[in-house]
Amino acid sequence: MHQFRKFLTNSVCGDRRKLIRQPILRFTTKRCLSTVEVPPEQHKIPQMLIPKGIFGQPTCHTHPHMITQDHLTNGITQAEYKERRETLVRKLVAEMDNAHKTHVIVIPAARKQYMSDKIPYVFRQNSDFFYLTGCLEPSAVLVMVKPAQTDSFKSILFVHDKDAHAELWEGPRTGCSAAVKLFAVDEARPVENFGSFLNQTTLKSKPSILWYHNECPANPDIHATVRSTLRGDGNVALGDPQRALHLMRVVKSPAEIELMKETCYIGAQSMNMAMACTKPGVSEHMVNAVLEYSSKQGGAEHLAFPPVVAGGARATHIHYVNNNQLLQQHEMLLVDSGCQRWLYNSDISRTWPVSGKFNKYHRILYELVLTVQKRLIELLGEHRPPLDQLFDSMCRLLGMHLQQEGIIPNTIDGHELIGKAYRLCPHHVSHYLGLDVHDSPLVRRNVPVCTNMIVTVEPGIYIRPDDTSVPEEFRGVGIRIEDDVLVTDNEPVILTDSAVKEVRDVEAIVGKHTL
Repeated sequence: MHQFRKFLTNSVCGDRRKLIRQPILRFTTKRCLSTVEVPPEQHKIPQMLIPKGIFGQPTCHTHPHMITQDHLTNGITQAEYKERRETLVRKLVAEMDNAHKTHVIVIPAARKQYMSDKIPYVFRQNSDFFYLTGCLEPSAVLVMVKPAQTDSFKSILFVHDKDAHAELWEGPRTGCSAAVKLFAVDEARPVENFGSFLNQTTLKSKPSILWYHNECPANPDIHATVRSTLRGDGNVALGDPQRALHLMRVVKSPAEIELMKETCYIGAQSMNMAMACTKPGVSEHMVNAVLEYSSKQGGAEHLAFPPVVAGGARATHIHYVNNNQLLQQHEMLLVDSGCQRWLYNSDISRTWPVSGKFNKYHRILYELVLTVQKRLIELLGEHRPPLDQLFDSMCRLLGMHLQQEGIIPNTIDGHELIGKAYRLCPHHVSHYLGLDVHDSPLVRRNVPVCTNMIVTVEPGIYIRPDDTSVPEEFRGVGIRIEDDVLVTDNEPVILTDSAVKEVRDVEAIVGKHTL
């Protein structure tokens, strides 16, 4: 890493020296402050105390290099998690205009998944559960109960209680006693008691509505227990809280924006490093390894998804993830990667020549896609269109520029031209981004974007080797350029802008670092 930073300082001239910066090993609040102002009411929320001790996840006391003082997770306070729970309850109650119903909201954590007997996958918390609690422990359950004809509700967190034998093998648990203070809930109970508590609560609270995401349950172990409460006299109705949750999650708080800036910066730097390590004869697998190493070295827990590292015609397969071929001198390399830091994700695509120098035809296609991407980001700020409308704009722009370059005939127009562009770029141009890579999927892409949403902008062109409708010199190449963009009251902010994409910057980096 030191050699690479030294190389870039010497080889990239003028103001382009800012393109590669020091990796993030310890974040401070001064590194990149959001331009989004904190609403006045958020300043008035009293801070709660993080208890001292060794719990089932890092705290500001045990891991001060990871979590700043008085925060439950990196950048986010107990008060913010508590406020999210309050907001969700208000939204769900407003959906059911019946003051005589008790609301019981059940949000499960994820459970551990195993790749083989006793060998677990790396645990990843359920995003909805984490958003409301900040709890990183598996198989926990958040239950919120709002009795009928009251304005208050109670938060109960079910967790694995302390167990010396289990902790010998799996590490510390928070336990019920400490969970109340750590996660700022009203009660904490052993997770084994969840079923009996839910049954008793619904039995004595009829009529009631049980808010639970019934499709693709986060924890199948408790699914039958939750479903059993719906059997009986019909006085317990089922509602799905996930749409309300996603409408909350899609608009980021100031704290979330700072976290997104950090993960986008790390992802951008890992992309630059991947460019620098690309040379003819290097394997796609090695580039994959560079992405993962540099992301973790920069402060991410792991990659956000299995990356696409696709050389040559393999890039025309949009979800190519085999990453097992050697890169050739004449090829372009398409990389789609991102990283996760404190469950928040980046998602970046870049395409560059393996040789370090664009040939004439690759450069035409690349600059065409880059021109379209820049215009789409402008449109995002000028008109705040729905993402579906942004996709329509991409198709029109791609079609127009492909015609200008003589790549598709000038004799077609209208829907035929848009259809031709869609055939060359069959994926959507944008999705929401945050705790999930495809964040808040229940928020439709036909609603206008608004301030503090973060979206991707990712036009592409994929021309298969056997596509005879395109001149031969342009065949067998896939190009995608993707950035993560924060919608603000002013111009959009490109959170991944430190990942180079101008032709001269790309050519200044590719292949200049020795593995």
